Amino acid sequence: MAFSSIKIESLLGMITVKLKEDNFVKWDYQFQSVLKGYDYFDFFSGESQCPPKFVINTETGVTKEITTAYKDWVKTDVSLLSLLIATLSDEAIDYVIGCKTSQEAWKSFQERYASVSVVRVNQLKTEFHTVQKGADYVNKYLLRLKVIKDQLVAARERITENDLVIAALSGLPLEFEMIRTVILARDTLMSSTNWG
Repeated sequence: MAFSSIKIESLLGMITVKLKEDNFVKWDYQFQSVLKGYDYFDFFSGESQCPPKFVINTETGVTKEITTAYKDWVKTDVSLLSLLIATLSDEAIDYVIGCKTSQEAWKSFQERYASVSVVRVNQLKTEFHTVQKGADYVNKYLLRLKVIKDQLVAARERITENDLVIAALSGLPLEFEMIRTVILARDTLMSSTNWG
């Protein structure tokens, strides 16, 4: 694997969100975007496999000499694990203590944060279908809905654009009745990407 010439330490400045109990989706999106942009996420996903540790001699077999590829891979992986740790809150660090590789730490986060309990999924679904605009500006209300949708998607729940539009329309107050009626009467689906 050809590594980017950028130093791993300089990536830390690009990751501005620290992982806390309530922002995994946001942190995950930023972390993966930065690491994929510099071809380093393969270490976390397991696609970059550790090369053989010892040199193999065609005549004598496995030697005690450690390969350069192994040393380089371990150095990069430990640097990436350190980068990951630097993006964590105090509570989140507890989930990676003892992890020896970046992939091991990543799996730990997926088990902890991405796999949401059925109870939490049900709470999010209820909130998604009952959230009201209230006194919020429309943009803030739509952003609240998007955050809930993103959490559901991260929990591997399928939320369509139509589900999002209907949930948004349902939470609007009476003064939006005409808009709601027009949108629901359309033959074509409205996309949330058209909201502005």
